Amino acid sequence: MSKVKVLIVDDEPSIVEIAKALLQDIGYEVFTAENGEDGLNCLKEHVDIDCVISDINMPVMDGIDFIKGARDHSIEIPFIFFTGHGDHELLKEGVKYGAFDFINKPDFTSVIDSIAVGVSNGFGLSINESPSALSLSKD
Repeated sequence: MSKVKVLIVDDEPSIVEIAKALLQDIGYEVFTAENGEDGLNCLKEHVDIDCVISDINMPVMDGIDFIKGARDHSIEIPFIFFTGHGDHELLKEGVKYGAFDFINKPDFTSVIDSIAVGVSNGFGLSINESPSALSLSKD
């Protein structure tokens, strides 16, 4: 069985390094990018990536434009937004483009859980069925 491949897109090097180390420790193959533009290029180059973990607020191309760009290129994999900025308008915009989950930094445990659910169930799973849905519905 091949390794699960995850792309981490974040402009904070410390977040990327922690997430990368945790995911590699549990056997995932990890790719990284500093912004949405680099992330989109990575997805185009590595068409076998299973899941994306992305910040929302980044320079060059933010997470919302990143997911829009991915969907415009028919890239239909789970996107998990891992952000310190849980603005409700941004969350709504992310859901509009099929974001799988939204997790507040630095909750790395929830990221790992969400990847497992997203990869096993695929892109078709709705945000209401994601591991963090209860926390979103409380707001």
